[in-house]
Amino acid sequence: MKKTIFLFYFLVGTAIALSAQTLDEARKLTENEQYEAATEVYKMLISKDPMNGTNYYYFGENLLLSDNPDSASIIFSKGRQQDPASQLLKIGEAKVLLNSVSLAEAKAASGREPANTELKTRSEEAQNNINKANALLNEAEAAAPQKSATIYIEIADALIHFKNKNLDKAKALLDKAVSIEPKNIDIQILYGDIYAEQNNGTLSADYYNKALELNKLSARAIVSKGRLYKRSTNYEGAASEFENAIGIAPDYAPAYRELGETNFKLGKLEKAKENYRKYLELSKNNCGARIRYASFLYLSKDYSGAINELSQTQQKCDPKNLTMLRVFSYCYYETKEYAKGLETVNELFTILPDDKRTTVDYEYYGKLLIASNQDSAGIIQLRKAYSLDANRTDLLSEISNSYYKLKKYAEAAAVLEEKIATGKDVKVADYFNLGRSYYFNTQFGLADTAFSKVNEISPKYASGWLWRAKSNTHIDSTSEAGLAKPYFEKYIELALADSANPSKYQSGLADAYGYLAYYYILKKDNENALLYLKKKIELPLDPEEKKSIQKAIDQLQGKGGNR
Repeated sequence: MKKTIFLFYFLVGTAIALSAQTLDEARKLTENEQYEAATEVYKMLISKDPMNGTNYYYFGENLLLSDNPDSASIIFSKGRQQDPASQLLKIGEAKVLLNSVSLAEAKAASGREPANTELKTRSEEAQNNINKANALLNEAEAAAPQKSATIYIEIADALIHFKNKNLDKAKALLDKAVSIEPKNIDIQILYGDIYAEQNNGTLSADYYNKALELNKLSARAIVSKGRLYKRSTNYEGAASEFENAIGIAPDYAPAYRELGETNFKLGKLEKAKENYRKYLELSKNNCGARIRYASFLYLSKDYSGAINELSQTQQKCDPKNLTMLRVFSYCYYETKEYAKGLETVNELFTILPDDKRTTVDYEYYGKLLIASNQDSAGIIQLRKAYSLDANRTDLLSEISNSYYKLKKYAEAAAVLEEKIATGKDVKVADYFNLGRSYYFNTQFGLADTAFSKVNEISPKYASGWLWRAKSNTHIDSTSEAGLAKPYFEKYIELALADSANPSKYQSGLADAYGYLAYYYILKKDNENALLYLKKKIELPLDPEEKKSIQKAIDQLQGKGGNR
């Protein structure tokens, strides 16, 4: 794992001689997302001053931001051993705890399935982590120097930017900080970040502008404004701000990354890739940047490109990086390389604790299992995915499809009824599949109800009428009442209207013509019976079936009575 690799390099002292040797320069490297270069400087600083907790704190921050929480936790702990009085290191440990599991999500998941002990444990652990984090933050706040705003700023950052937020407390802390350092640009940006989290774009922009009044050349403040626009889906406005930041600071890597993601949203894929390549160049092609680029390629549906990027990256970076394994497994599914995908996701789940697994992790695990004909196991994983995010009702459709594939029609129907009851993202396909599930479970009345909903939502969808007709042939098994008649007639009308695709309707038309011919025979209406038999015989049918139809035609015409 990463922490093992990190500790090895740290303990053997692989810090190299760099031109940047001050804490401020190291922090600038971190801000510019040059995490590996920053790491080398922090190691050098610690080797020179091993009792200075501040160096450990910003080193741990660098590791947290580069998606190395385990290594960050080790550094914070090691720093506290060397400098027990450091309040910053308490904040660092709190940040790791606050970012482990979202309490709101864990509680919601447990509330939906109160009997699920795994979800209950996850919720309890999230609460325990928050309690520990708050205790550490309270200790740090109580010991904050009166003439320095740093502790207040760093605690506020913890409460704004990590999973378990407390925006009201963060604002109170910034109010204290600004009374001490009224011209500190970081405070104004953090105020802006609070209001961005609260979706108050006006106040958020006001604070970013206040930051720019303090330093009109702050690329960070301009990028923060751009993120605000991006958050509100004003992608043109966001792109303009990111370009402004680049104009002021051409070497500011985050601006290129943000511009790349914004151009992707604008549908400018080639520009987006160009921006991301520049981001990689400026961030010195560090592992985190390349993995992030691969994630971008995955989101832009360039799955093969993402796999190629990761294949190169894993040769120089930790091959067990969690994000790398995630994106590999997701892309292998999308490129239909199911065996590789299943092998990779199994490796991921071996090293990824339960409380760190995401909805998407479980989703792709489930999909890969189902694609590998392990449907029952796949359903379990998709259920776990849905338990973590009840907004993902599309997962219920996936689960139902798997039950249907297994011919467990009652279960397939029950899951779709569950989805429909949520009222979220219910599609005509859900009602159609619900009807088919009931149909094959011989619950024809319920099937008719489901298909009637299909007819209501999508009246020009021919298959909806066909399957409703089929359901009614079972409800009215003798055909005496003709319950299926109007639905077969509607199907014929829609099928014949689609002259561009006649072949896809042939089987349904054969059923419809056959039913109507039989219905009219029962009603002793030979004229209409002959009409539909003649229509049916014109279809490309099996020769034996055609002989049977011709025999019926002859009999109705009085030609075959003595044959």
